[in-house]
Amino acid sequence: MEFRTGKLFWGILSLALVVGLGAGWFLAPWLTPQGGLQAVPQATRALEPPSPVTATTSVPSLTFTATLVPVSPTPVPTLTPSPTVSPIATFWPEEQAEVIGVSVEGHPIEVYRFGHGPDQRMIVAGIHGGYENNTVVLARMLIARLRSNPAVVPKDVTLFILPVLNPDGYYDHPGQTYGRANAHGVDLNRNFDALWQPDWRRKDCWNALPISAGAQPFSEPETQALRDFIMRPEIHLAALVSYHSAAHMIFAGGQPPDPRSVSLAEALAAASGYKFPPENYDCELTGQLVDWAVAQGIAAVDVELTNHRDPDLEINWRLLQAFLAWQPGE
Repeated sequence: MEFRTGKLFWGILSLALVVGLGAGWFLAPWLTPQGGLQAVPQATRALEPPSPVTATTSVPSLTFTATLVPVSPTPVPTLTPSPTVSPIATFWPEEQAEVIGVSVEGHPIEVYRFGHGPDQRMIVAGIHGGYENNTVVLARMLIARLRSNPAVVPKDVTLFILPVLNPDGYYDHPGQTYGRANAHGVDLNRNFDALWQPDWRRKDCWNALPISAGAQPFSEPETQALRDFIMRPEIHLAALVSYHSAAHMIFAGGQPPDPRSVSLAEALAAASGYKFPPENYDCELTGQLVDWAVAQGIAAVDVELTNHRDPDLEINWRLLQAFLAWQPGE
């Protein structure tokens, strides 16, 4: 029994020794001389998080260059605004002139403005230039008097005055028959696009000299300038007076006469004493400013002075005040 026990003891000891030597041989590559484990092989370090950068680590500075790339904005639906009245350009000083065009010969065509209200009215003179030059004198007198009496224009009214639409006829032939037409020989009051004809029945019409209606409506720079002014978005005339001489009468625009223009003519006749309704007038009327104005929704009248000499200032000062006070519903 002792023998077997001893024999068993030495057997177990020998087995332990063999196992220990095998384990040492297996672990040898990883053991340091001090008996600790060596560092993990490089193949496994990639699985570990990188070592943090310490305060002493040098980090190169980075330079960023910004490049702006244009980006097309996302389309926004267009909204249609409610209709509004455009104000008169603020750069146009009150009581001063704006040049709205030039004549055939290059003379400026000027419009003066008084007041700044939404109710707009206009006076046009000198459409027949030098032949009816007293209408130009009247318009300039009214401008001078309005400058001295600006309160005559109501606060809700803007008044435009064009003193000479035909400056070539006015300056080239003052007070003469030749001054009726512009430098192209065109009667400007037959050049508007309203019942326009290249010719007309001359009987009972002005026929002192050969005169033309132009090659077509608005063929002349003077009528184009007035048309373009009236058609500006910020211009919305309620009424217009076209001055002529000499018949001592008032003619309502429109063929047949426009009812609102008749109302205006009646109000002006009552204030001035000029005759309305006018006497029978058998002239064939074509291409007239007042007929074209009526077609644009503007109440319009021709006012004929008493003769070819006098401006009828006091008569037309009263007429002007009636013109400014007239309301389309009257």
